[in-house]
Parts: sequence; structure tokens; C-alpha cells
Amino acid sequence: MVTAVFCLNLAMAQSLNETKLTASDGGAADEFGFSVAISGDSAIVGAVNANGHDGGSGAAYIFSRSGTTWTQQTKLFARDGSNGEFFGHSVAIHGDRALVGESFAEDTGSHSGAAYVFRRVGASWSEQAKILASDAAEEDEFGHAVAISAAFAIVGARSDDDKGDESGSAYVYTLN
Repeated sequence: MVTAVFCLNLAMAQSLNETKLTASDGGAADEFGFSVAISGDSAIVGAVNANGHDGGSGAAYIFSRSGTTWTQQTKLFARDGSNGEFFGHSVAIHGDRALVGESFAEDTGSHSGAAYVFRRVGASWSEQAKILASDAAEEDEFGHAVAISAAFAIVGARSDDDKGDESGSAYVYTLN
């Protein structure tokens, strides 16, 4: 068995520039940074306990970069979110679209999960769609992981039981 070990060269580490992002309205126990993603000059950060639509329902923050400066552009939350649903558990961003997982959403049973597609027009972001698995079931945790590209979105349901107890699955969606 071969084990590979990767170390960051000290000279390379010293050449990295660091910027620390924080939420403009951050507070105790928000868990800002629970999930993160970056694409080009846009970054998205999940905060599963931040004040969203309903108390600690979670939020995701989008930052944009100009030169060397990162600025918070907006705060996203589920319009129908409820406390403890973990909006922001997973996040992804690509161009003018963002995808946010809410693994404990309860639309089709406890912790069945959901994901939300947001779209930017100009400088404004708005919720474009709420995605639920077509065969959603209690405890699937749909939205546990998400990714997005120009044409597709993929949402993981880590506890889906189709191939056995908590065997998991992933759902691919074509974006219009």
C-alpha cells in the first residue's frame, strides 16, 4: 500500500494572501463557515444557525471580490424556512446561480431535506426554485451536499435507503 502525504511548502504558504470573511450581522452560535464554496470572484458561506426567515433557520452569505477586497453582497435564506432546518448545510455557486442545501427540512417528513436555487440578476439575488427529491422520505437528509455548474445541479441525500439502510443517493437536475 502506498500512502501519499502532501505538505504545503513553507515558501508557498508565505506567498498566500489571506482574507477573513465574516457575516455583517453575525452572532453567537451562527456557525458561519459551516459550508463554503467559491467560483471566480464570488464566494458563498453557509451559517446553519444564523437568523434567517424564522429565527435560527440558517442563512447563506454571498461575497464578491473586486481587486483584493471581498465584500458581502447579500444574505440568502429560505422564504419558507423554519428553525432548526439547517439552511446552509451545504452551498455551491457558479456564475449567477447559487445552490443551498437544507438537510433537515421537513416538507415530506422529519429531516427529509430540500435544496434551493438562487439566481442573480444585476446585484440582486432571488430564490428561483425549491427542490425536493421525487421520492423524498423521512430522514433522507436531501441537501446534505450540493454542487452546481452552468447546466446542472446535483444534490446528495446521504441517508436515502434505496440500496439499504442509509446507503445514500444523489439527484442530478438540468437547469433551465
